[in-house]
Amino acid sequence: MTFLTGLASQGYIVVANGGVAGFPVPSTPEQTIAHPEALLAAAHWATESNQARKQFDGRADTTRVGVLGHSCGGVEALAAGTDPMIDAVAGFNTGYLPDPFFGGFGRDRLAGLHTPTLLVNGGPDDVAYQNSIDNYALLDVPAVLAAHAPAGHVGLIAGLQATTGWQVAADWFDYVLRGDRTAGARFIGSDCGLCTEDGWTVESKGLPL
Repeated sequence: MTFLTGLASQGYIVVANGGVAGFPVPSTPEQTIAHPEALLAAAHWATESNQARKQFDGRADTTRVGVLGHSCGGVEALAAGTDPMIDAVAGFNTGYLPDPFFGGFGRDRLAGLHTPTLLVNGGPDDVAYQNSIDNYALLDVPAVLAAHAPAGHVGLIAGLQATTGWQVAADWFDYVLRGDRTAGARFIGSDCGLCTEDGWTVESKGLPL
């Protein structure tokens, strides 16, 4: 919850599909099914429903929508990111496998992304480490690949580095959705903000310096 509440503290409306009652989840790609339609349903609810309009009382900017996910949820975010309503994508410890998994989602879907995309991994101990590298290489949209070696597969989401994780996500959305150049400076160039922090390596492409 630290990750989501931290992101929400920066002024973002966070709608999470799934929850504690849904655990434990299947642990292998063969058993796990991705549901990007759930992310899109949440986005449509937040931007279009009468309930959301009443709840947010006109304070929500419904023209700027990002999707984010971790592991299998990151596959959901990448898949949902091809929808025209999505303006930014972030995937933590994730990426499409070489062969279609998670219900038939393969790397060919990366070609459908149309917005800046952030991929974050937790270093060589992260089961998705190579996957994120391979997916980043295939992206034709502006993108960032960031690695935090001490974090492993879950550290940036639910571990000791979760505060760092949500701050990275918030900076990414601040940059892409809000045009915040100071936030963008954490990701871009050889002297980027994250590049100077212990344990981080960062690559970017297609983004203005």
